[in-house]
Amino acid sequence: MKYTCFTGGAKGSDIIFEMESLKKGFEVVAYSFDGHSTKSRNRYILNQNQLNEGFEHIKIANTRLYRNLTNLEIYTKNLISRDWFQVKNADSIFAIGIIENETNVSSGTGYAVACAIDNKKPVYVFDQTCNQWFYYDYEDDKFQIYEEIPKLTYKFAGIGTRLINEEGIKAIKNLFANI
Repeated sequence: MKYTCFTGGAKGSDIIFEMESLKKGFEVVAYSFDGHSTKSRNRYILNQNQLNEGFEHIKIANTRLYRNLTNLEIYTKNLISRDWFQVKNADSIFAIGIIENETNVSSGTGYAVACAIDNKKPVYVFDQTCNQWFYYDYEDDKFQIYEEIPKLTYKFAGIGTRLINEEGIKAIKNLFANI
């Protein structure tokens, strides 16, 4: 079975996941939209109906995040709406970012993670503030330390912060070395 990485084509974590996937010969699907600034050569352009579908899931995820979704610029709305498709098509989620509390991840990455949690998918987050992997524990309904390097699944979302640091890059490379 062939591996597929679903990502968002953004600079930082997304592109690192994409590059490491391509080195391994994996398929990459980088969800995008018209007017999206990306250097990915593996763009899948979402149409307006798909972006609308994505935003419906973002609104559901926002019941966990409690963020203000009113008056978003169209570009920002499209960025977070595409997050749904990274999750929808993946059987697990691997994110680089910052866990802001026991149940949520900061910034735009938080929307994809919340969508994944809403859909009970395995979620692993490498927190760049403490250089540690965490997993979402559905029994305790919160993130817990994951002592090992997680295992990539055949259809995974590789996502995260644009502000990836050296430890975050190393964490991604270790994921791919752990296959």
